[in-house]
Amino acid sequence: MPSPRVLFVSKPVAPPWHDGSKNLVRDVAAHLERVTPTVMSTEAFARASSLPPRVRVEPVYSAASRFTPPFAANTRVFARLLRGDPLDLWHFIFAPNAASSGAALAAKRVRRLSGFRGPVVQTVASAPRTFEGVSRLLFGDHIIALSEWTRRRLVDAGATRAPIHVIPPCAAAPAEPAEGVVRALRARHDLRGKVVLYPGDYEFSQGARTVVAALPRVLAEVPNLTAVFACRAKTPRAAVAEAELQREVERLGLAPRVRYLGEVPDMPALLRASDVVAFPVDDLYGKVDVPLVLLEALALGVPLVVAAGGPLEELAPAASEVPPGAPERLAAAVVGLLAPGAALEAAKLGRTLYGERFTPSVVARAHDALYERALGVAPA
Repeated sequence: MPSPRVLFVSKPVAPPWHDGSKNLVRDVAAHLERVTPTVMSTEAFARASSLPPRVRVEPVYSAASRFTPPFAANTRVFARLLRGDPLDLWHFIFAPNAASSGAALAAKRVRRLSGFRGPVVQTVASAPRTFEGVSRLLFGDHIIALSEWTRRRLVDAGATRAPIHVIPPCAAAPAEPAEGVVRALRARHDLRGKVVLYPGDYEFSQGARTVVAALPRVLAEVPNLTAVFACRAKTPRAAVAEAELQREVERLGLAPRVRYLGEVPDMPALLRASDVVAFPVDDLYGKVDVPLVLLEALALGVPLVVAAGGPLEELAPAASEVPPGAPERLAAAVVGLLAPGAALEAAKLGRTLYGERFTPSVVARAHDALYERALGVAPA
């Protein structure tokens, strides 16, 4: 008996691999065992796919877009849903918004009229700007939240029509960076002493500002230390926010101890060069609930400090949690993790948590089970 066929509907699954939602599709599809996945990609990637042979790649998109696919690309996706083979199950993975959810619901209704009875799964790939009225954006027969925090917010907002399942995101463990590569990176960017890395945003959250405010306290305890900001600009506002942050760093007299790297080509090497990742981000808008860089840090055993009270609580107890906007608490947590014994314990906890919850194989098994449940298939 052939395995059920799943159609993933997402951004184009193609390089560059810096988008959490399309990386999630890539990794889950590559590790599914009990269904046959089809992903939407570009014409170029479909001709030379790096995915396993059992993953079918459809060239729905003409090219990869940097962040949000343009209108013409979304039109091609809509046409594929209306006219192509519907397969057995649809799985949408994107941040809910009025336009995309409306188009998905319309496609579902049209195909229902033509006889398609397959279940529709919808993953909330990142939290909406507001949860008010979010139930209008949910069209799936099964909803996947990437964290318990998001599930609670959805339920509190009245999203109770369909069952909500919590399946976390995943990331492949990066290869251990070579010592020579790490040394060269440290020398190239003049990373002296201990290294505290902030790999978040400038414009959406107060995370970067909290790190800067914590630095005087951290440096008072650990003078030989460098703070690194590795932030990819996603909007024009990022440059303005970075300039404001740099002025504050200058005002505090911290410039000799701070580096601004922007988007880095080798994040695993930078993680390995770091002693602590400080991620007191209180607004993950536009990101998956647990960003890729944090999962890679767990896999590499790099200690983490994250903001409490949001999706990042999924990382407890491996990560230290501090209240958002509390630089004194952040400083204490960072200094504590710079102690050798604490760092070793945090590394052990991080690797264990990663292996238990966030590997592609673990997360894919949870998806396999949900698909079988949705399709009414007896578990293998």
